[in-house]
Amino acid sequence: MRRPTLIGLILALAAVFWPWTVGAEAPTLRLLGQQTFESGRTFQDTTVGGLSGLAYDAKRGVYYAVCDDRGDYQAPRFYTLQIDVDQGGIRDVRFVGVTFLDGDAATPGVQPIERGDSDMEDIQLLPDDTLLISSERDRENRPWIRRFALDGSLLDELPIPPRFMTVTESGPDGRPRVVRGIRNNLGFEGMALSPSGETLYVANEQALAQDGPTSSPEAGTNVRISRLELYGAEARPPAEYVYAVEKAFAASTDPSSPSDNGLTALVWVQHLLPGYDLLVLERAFAAGVGNDVNVYLAQLADATDVRDVDALPSPYGGRVVRKTLVANITALGVKPDNLEAMTLGPRLPNGNLSLIVMADDNFSAAGSSPQVNQFILLEIEATARSRRQPPSAGRGRAGRPVASDLAGSGRAGWRT
Repeated sequence: MRRPTLIGLILALAAVFWPWTVGAEAPTLRLLGQQTFESGRTFQDTTVGGLSGLAYDAKRGVYYAVCDDRGDYQAPRFYTLQIDVDQGGIRDVRFVGVTFLDGDAATPGVQPIERGDSDMEDIQLLPDDTLLISSERDRENRPWIRRFALDGSLLDELPIPPRFMTVTESGPDGRPRVVRGIRNNLGFEGMALSPSGETLYVANEQALAQDGPTSSPEAGTNVRISRLELYGAEARPPAEYVYAVEKAFAASTDPSSPSDNGLTALVWVQHLLPGYDLLVLERAFAAGVGNDVNVYLAQLADATDVRDVDALPSPYGGRVVRKTLVANITALGVKPDNLEAMTLGPRLPNGNLSLIVMADDNFSAAGSSPQVNQFILLEIEATARSRRQPPSAGRGRAGRPVASDLAGSGRAGWRT
């Protein structure tokens, strides 16, 4: 009887201390409601649209939605929103502020980012009340991640590894083609920040040029989820993991607009759902058919670290990020538009977590299929074994505030 008793004790201890390897149970997502409004609405002399990234500021009770306007309508900017949610759904979405973003850290005040120098896709709020914003391209198709004050002032910029920087050459038809780095309009779509502000994950929408093909109805695409440690001296080294995006759900009816699928948003959940690291949003589009959107839970622990692999082999034979499908948006009962943003919101009256997913309308108010600005409220129904109460926010290890200078002090950045 001694051996079974000992084995039972070992398994019990494992369940306590290593919940991510023993009996981790995925939560379910339940639709609570949605709100939409037409493309082309204006607010404070700006055109509301292109809402591509969303961050929740629990301290102020507001959300920040970054706009991917490259300067075609107004200067690059983010909006401040109030979104009223409860168990019955989304009660209201109100725009309460707009902030233009600075393109010149050396000059006092906000000098608006010049037209074509940004295509902003995600936004994260750091514990020190500054914002990280990602852009998938500038006028030369180079990605960037910059830190801004809440008033829009540019503070600093994170270094980007060379493998992500776009390199082009002339193709057989004499036109430039991307042979290395981020492909046009397929760059840094998703970011996820730990509550301490010490760890940032960022992902490109589809494969780098040297990492393999983009998605199609026949095959998916391999993207990199990159981990940045924002405390360089004490933290783990940076890492990169291969995440396999699914193939497009259908073929387009328009041959000039091939269907695809890509990773468009990340949310950190490790502190709330033991056994899982990230929520991942995959959004597919097929012209003439529409959108299909899935939400996955991702586990990074067993994935191969490819930070030293400059170009992924094809086919890729390493271990990819494990993923678990938790919701198909259409199956939940709502027709998805171009969903590109996702953030945890406040806890609901019953104690469950809220998740808000937001669509980018592409400023498409006209045509046969006008798009809308869409906000979807989901409830994360966690089992007792997949639930954890969040720690107090706003502090790093040992109660230390997050670093005030991410790139310039040498305390942070991406090891290349």
